[in-house]
Amino acid sequence: MSDKDEELLKTAQERFKQCVDDNAPERRKQLEDLIFCDVEQWPEDIRASRENDINGIRPCLTIDKINQYINQVVNNLRQNKPSIKVRPIDSGADVKTAEVFQGIIRSIEDKSSADIAYLTAGESSVKIGEGYFRLITDYIDENSFDQEILIIPVSDTFSCYLGPHELPDGSDAEYGFVIESITKETFERDWPDSKSSSSDFNAGMQPATLPYWTSGERIRIAEYFYFDYEEKTLLLLEDGSSMFQDEYDDIKEEADLAGILVPGIKQKRKTMARSVKWCKLNGVEILDKKDWLGSYIPIVKVVGKTSNVNGRKGYRGLVRNARDSLRAYNYWFSTITEKLALSPKTPLIGAVGQFDTHRDKWANANKVNYPFLEYDPIEVNGMALPAPQRQAPAPLESAMISQLQVIEHDIQTALGMFKESVGQSSPQQSGKALMALQSQSDTGVFHFQDNLAMAVRHCGRIIVDLAPKIYDAPRIMRMLGEDGENSTAQIDPSQPQAKTEVQDLYGNVQTIYNLGVGRYDVTTISGPSYATKRMEQADMMLQITQSQPEMMQTIGDLLFKSMDWPMADKISERLKKMLPPQLLEQEDGQPAIPPQIQQAIAQIEQQNNELQQKAQALSQAEEEVNKKSMAVEKGTIELLSHEAELKNEATKLELDKYAFELDQREKELASSTSLVDSETKLKIAEMKQETEILLSLHKEQCDKNMAERNRAR
Repeated sequence: MSDKDEELLKTAQERFKQCVDDNAPERRKQLEDLIFCDVEQWPEDIRASRENDINGIRPCLTIDKINQYINQVVNNLRQNKPSIKVRPIDSGADVKTAEVFQGIIRSIEDKSSADIAYLTAGESSVKIGEGYFRLITDYIDENSFDQEILIIPVSDTFSCYLGPHELPDGSDAEYGFVIESITKETFERDWPDSKSSSSDFNAGMQPATLPYWTSGERIRIAEYFYFDYEEKTLLLLEDGSSMFQDEYDDIKEEADLAGILVPGIKQKRKTMARSVKWCKLNGVEILDKKDWLGSYIPIVKVVGKTSNVNGRKGYRGLVRNARDSLRAYNYWFSTITEKLALSPKTPLIGAVGQFDTHRDKWANANKVNYPFLEYDPIEVNGMALPAPQRQAPAPLESAMISQLQVIEHDIQTALGMFKESVGQSSPQQSGKALMALQSQSDTGVFHFQDNLAMAVRHCGRIIVDLAPKIYDAPRIMRMLGEDGENSTAQIDPSQPQAKTEVQDLYGNVQTIYNLGVGRYDVTTISGPSYATKRMEQADMMLQITQSQPEMMQTIGDLLFKSMDWPMADKISERLKKMLPPQLLEQEDGQPAIPPQIQQAIAQIEQQNNELQQKAQALSQAEEEVNKKSMAVEKGTIELLSHEAELKNEATKLELDKYAFELDQREKELASSTSLVDSETKLKIAEMKQETEILLSLHKEQCDKNMAERNRAR
């Protein structure tokens, strides 16, 4: 291992030890919170003392009152998913390119099932106050060199560590670790040339560091992301652009060889260029390493409630503050159960001799429900004794029952959520009161949703920064719209601008995007999903059409398009065909050309093609005539020349005729309909111009042929 790798490994060991030590106290509490959510809510020592009581087992009941609140917050995150919105922030960026970025990000989220990653991290933040998800790059398939960006979940929150940071999403951390513990057999299979024996581990690190990387038969593998800094000279050029000195020297050298001038240097300064590195290590050696193309550590943190006490940060979810109240509820409920279960069975009181005949039945009267019991009547001093009677049961103190209600209110206060937030209400409360309490509960836990949105925003920044470096070759990118519709965009990193429009051989305009030009920022929008908003939209339009039925003629296609039931889309298509022509729109938003105008344009184009074919055939015939004219006598040449002139004149007349017909057609269209827009008129004018050019070319050819024949004479 090289000296540089030795230094890298030593730094990684020290940083990982620092991360583990700094986070150990808080993560012990988080582990307790996680176990508490898993309905293990009794402390082990108290449970053991009650279950091993010498006077008999005492109940340790767990009434799960926390997970209903956790599910309420997590499901609220599901309903109000944060969506990434990209916006341009400098003159080199473009609005349409920002929309392409958004479509690509949605496509990445869709292919990665990013919802799982977001919600896994969000649920972890609700439970223990901290969660993570990651971004990786991978090849599209085994037969391609093209890469793609993926968002993956981190199911074990305790497997991620970020270096010291202040921002809740961890975007300002200088380094980060993602760890995995595997067996020695698995390690030796995956890394056969690596050190894996205990002696190698002992020799490769300090004894104090060894427990951080191995325990028994398991070895810890860590992915280590870190920033690498290099001092460089930044240049400001005369054209306003900036670049590093080494880049400028390379460009200038190539330009000098090609004889091209480059902008001069206007100003220069020293700066620290930052890049992201990745390596995989096992605490003893570096197993693999490479450059990470992005500018951010691709580990995103989601937090719950944060605190900072004496410089030590704390993260907690819903559980931490409510644990004592929940345990008190379990204790009191167990105490009430114990009092009822362990109180003595109320006995039957009777005189001696009243149970002799059916003694076995009377002995089992507290266990078996007999339909009747017979007793032996006895007289004392000539008076018959009454039948045996059962004693009244031991009373249960009302204070114990009322204490449960007090504790439950304490639980809701600690959580910041009241019973109305989980669907409970009392008949005495009005609708406004219920809505106010619901709103109060939503506000009390809104920080979970907002923190997840901040994390997703940082994820968007990572993708916007990484995408131009991953998609570094011309390709057709898949995009996904907010409504789930697929579309594509052509990207080309060699284009000088963020968006370039080019015209192909057939006159069609294609838009090509360069994701690497310009600067873009990211924000997030949290709210109902697209399906929910579409249902609200459909309901609103339905109310409009009920109050104003005539609106069905103009928005009927949109109304049925927003509905989710069979054949709604076909009804929408039929209603769209019935719209007035001025409301018809193409997919690009431009007014559609009426069918009759489209037919007229098609006929004109067909005539133009026929005219071009005839002109080409005539040109070929003239060339043939010119070749044969050199082999005949002068008189024959003059005769053929005269004949050619007649043909040229006839051709000219025919071309003039077509030009006249085009002009007439233009006048007819202009007078027959008012729906011919400027684009159609421009098309017809272009066709006329092409015919005039053809006439001019034909005249030039005729003059050329005439000059050649004169020279031949």
